[in-house]
Amino acid sequence: MISPGTKPVLTPAQQLVVDQPWDARTLVTAGAGAGKTTTLTYRLEALTGREELGAAEILVLSFSRAAVREVRDRIDRQAVSARRVRAQTFDSWAASLLRQAYPDRDLSGTTFDERIQEATAAIEAGAVEATEHGAPAHVIIDEVQDLVGVRRDMVEALLDRLRDGCGFTVVGDAAQSVYGFQITNLEERARETNRFLDWVRASFNEDLLEVVLADNFRAHTEEARMALPFGARIQSLPGDPEKAAKEAEALYSELRMLLETAPEFGDFDELFAQDSLRDFDGTCAVLCRDNGQMLYLSQKLHAAGVDHRLQRSPRDRPTPPWLTGLFAMTTAGSLTEERFTEITATLTGDGDLAPDRVWRSLRRAAGAPRNTLDLEKLRSVIAQGSLPDELTAASAHRLVLSTIHRAKGLEFDRVLIVEPESPVAMCKRNGGDYDRAGELRLLYVAMTRARHDIFRISRPNTWKLRKHKRTGRWYIGGRETYVRMGIEATGGDVNHDFPAGAGDPAADPAAVQRYLAGTVQANDLVELYRLHELPAGPSQTPPYGIFHNGSLIGEVSERFRRDLWCLLKTGRDVWNTPGRILDLRVEGSETVAGTSAAGERVGLDSSGVWLAPRLTGLGRFDWQHEDPMEGGGQDR
Repeated sequence: MISPGTKPVLTPAQQLVVDQPWDARTLVTAGAGAGKTTTLTYRLEALTGREELGAAEILVLSFSRAAVREVRDRIDRQAVSARRVRAQTFDSWAASLLRQAYPDRDLSGTTFDERIQEATAAIEAGAVEATEHGAPAHVIIDEVQDLVGVRRDMVEALLDRLRDGCGFTVVGDAAQSVYGFQITNLEERARETNRFLDWVRASFNEDLLEVVLADNFRAHTEEARMALPFGARIQSLPGDPEKAAKEAEALYSELRMLLETAPEFGDFDELFAQDSLRDFDGTCAVLCRDNGQMLYLSQKLHAAGVDHRLQRSPRDRPTPPWLTGLFAMTTAGSLTEERFTEITATLTGDGDLAPDRVWRSLRRAAGAPRNTLDLEKLRSVIAQGSLPDELTAASAHRLVLSTIHRAKGLEFDRVLIVEPESPVAMCKRNGGDYDRAGELRLLYVAMTRARHDIFRISRPNTWKLRKHKRTGRWYIGGRETYVRMGIEATGGDVNHDFPAGAGDPAADPAAVQRYLAGTVQANDLVELYRLHELPAGPSQTPPYGIFHNGSLIGEVSERFRRDLWCLLKTGRDVWNTPGRILDLRVEGSETVAGTSAAGERVGLDSSGVWLAPRLTGLGRFDWQHEDPMEGGGQDR
């Protein structure tokens, strides 16, 4: 049953989806703001209530952690019997399946796509049926229009394997398919569009009930509704790739002209625009076409002192810092729920997560007999970056800067959209060819995120910012192709193998941990300083320390050193590396896991768990070799 006082009136189409029996196969086409999350919440409540399925008998999958958190939050607010149902991303579920199927396998060295491919093979070998709770009785899959490549293969294998004795509810909107870029070949990408939806229709044929949710509940103003009529037109693009591209380009130009009727917000250098962002009491998103625009605008807002958060990549899965405190406060190998609750009551965690919900999430990842939590298994899960999605999603923030891709499935009171390029400009930039249908769907997604206001902002002059093909990082270039003036920081750029200060005889790693926990704040400036001239190995730069106000708080990872080396290698070799990298910030601290020996060797406890900073932003190279311990750190 749904919580009293929260139940909205469902449309006939929504009610039809909710009322299907547990073994029904239902395909739901839901436009932007059509109430699909509400529908799924009520569907889950019906499955656990009227249909009497247990939470463990229902599998809920979605594309991004942001979408998973939205589903989870809606369940917490509105559901009763469905509150124990767990929602996961495709990547998280694949990793969880592999952990259960191959408990001794170390997944830390595998890529996301490799895990997906291994999970597909495991599904075909019967791994789902062999899990702790067995095969699910019902599968709910959200955002299915974004299933392409190996993820589409995995979900098709899952539904095919569970064909007998399992129902499903799959939800998607072809007009919002924006992750086709994962397929680099444009012709192959065009073939992937709607491929999963076509497979479901063909595979289940007469057993399939197809329902269309056509109403809109998100947009409360004419301005916010301006792009909605384009949804049906985008869904109806011709199947022929050449005809689809021609029609998509015409629709894109039409939609782009419609955006130009929205008011201009103003430049972020202007005080009026800055105050408007500070004083707005609702949620606001600045939607950018790419990471380069997002990083550039973020620097402007930081310079103006406007608090904001960058939307993380869907694959970025930081472990919350309060878990370090959990390990530090016990020497036991396992915890009961009572003891866990006693410890966590003294820790600062995510206020959006109830203690019993956190306990259930951790138990799913590292459960032990007698309803206890296995701390060694939890340490292993942290080391592999495989915590449940609801524990790794970023907390809500009033002002978010995001690419359009990362804002998929989210909604905000106000949306500021960076003006998109014209088809002529995109043709010129891409050598005459680009994904016309993909750009159309992307602009449509951006223009359907708002509840109330849509503004446009001028496209920033980011000609110096380029994306490095081999590393995928953004960097600051110049007029000459060989110029390198800065580099983007991303998740995984900090060394997790040992605690900060472990390699410096003069440092006190325990004091560094206290400094990270008590002094370092989100968005604080840091600088990277080259510790010496000798690289740790071939094809990588020398190590860099991470300094906060002159205090060492970490060291960069091998991946960062290799990517920096690759970026600087514009000729036959790398002849020089910057002495410092400035203008980076800490997103915050996260819990990381190494080995017990690594921690004990430097005076920490035996848990093998400690804090590490997370880097964010666009760093600027300083080729002068200067000691960060002289001159007062970042204030000099």
